[in-house]
Amino acid sequence: MSTNHIVLAGGGHSHSLVLRRWIMYPHLRPKGLVTLISRKSTFLYSGMVPGLIAGHYKTNDLLIDLRGLAENAGVAFVVAEIVGLNIKEKSISLKDRPSIGFKFLSLDVGSETKEPGNIDIFSSQQTIIPIKPFSRALQWIQDQDKGNFKDNDKAITVLGTGLSAVEVVLALRARWPDRPLSLQVDLLKLNPFFRPLLFDANIALVSRLNPILGPTLLCTGSKAPSWIQTSNLPLDSSGRILTTQTLQVLHHQNLFAV
Repeated sequence: MSTNHIVLAGGGHSHSLVLRRWIMYPHLRPKGLVTLISRKSTFLYSGMVPGLIAGHYKTNDLLIDLRGLAENAGVAFVVAEIVGLNIKEKSISLKDRPSIGFKFLSLDVGSETKEPGNIDIFSSQQTIIPIKPFSRALQWIQDQDKGNFKDNDKAITVLGTGLSAVEVVLALRARWPDRPLSLQVDLLKLNPFFRPLLFDANIALVSRLNPILGPTLLCTGSKAPSWIQTSNLPLDSSGRILTTQTLQVLHHQNLFAV
C-alpha cells in the first residue's frame, strides 16, 4: 500500500490547514492515495481551550471536523491511535489495527504533558491530572462542577511556571469565582508581571519546593509522544523531531514533521 501513498499522521492544526487548502484549491492536492490517521474524528482547537475552561465557549465551538475535512479534500480517513513508526519498512503501527504503509509521511501528532523533574508526582497521594490530553483534563474539570470528585472541597492547584499554567489558573478562576485556587511555581522564575494579576484574582502562590497538596493540574511543559522516542528519528534533547526549514526530517527526504 506504500506505493505513491501519502500518510498524514495525526489530526493537528497543520494537517487541518493542509486539508482546508486542498478543498479551496483542489489542483494543489497531490495525485494518488492520501490518508489521514487520527485518534478521533474531531479535535479541539487548542488556542480556545482556556476560554472553554473559563466558560466562555462550549465544547462544540472548539471542535474541528477532521472527517468532514478529509472527505471534502478527497482524503481517506482512518480513526486509530498511532503507537509506532518503522522507518525501514515505511509503515505506521496502529493500536488494534493493521499497520499502514506509506511513500511519504507527515507527522503532526501533537504532544503530551511533561512530568516535572524536581517533584515526585508519582509518590503523591493526591489526584494529579496532566493538562494534555485535553479531553481527560476537561472531563476532570467538569467533574468538579458536578461535585462528584472526592477532593471537591479542597483547593485546586495548577503546577507550572510558564504562560500556560498562568492562563489555566486564571481561566479556572473565571469558572469558579469562589473556589480556593493556587499556583505552584518556581517563585524565582515566575514573570513578575503576573504577580499582581494573580493576587487580584485571589490565587495563592506556592513554591514548587512544597509537597503537592490536593487535586492538581499539571501545566509543566510538553514532550513528544513516547513512541517517537523509539522511532529512530533524529531528535533533540527534549525528544522533538529535528527538521530542516522545509519541515523535512533530517536525513529523511520522504518524512515531514511539525
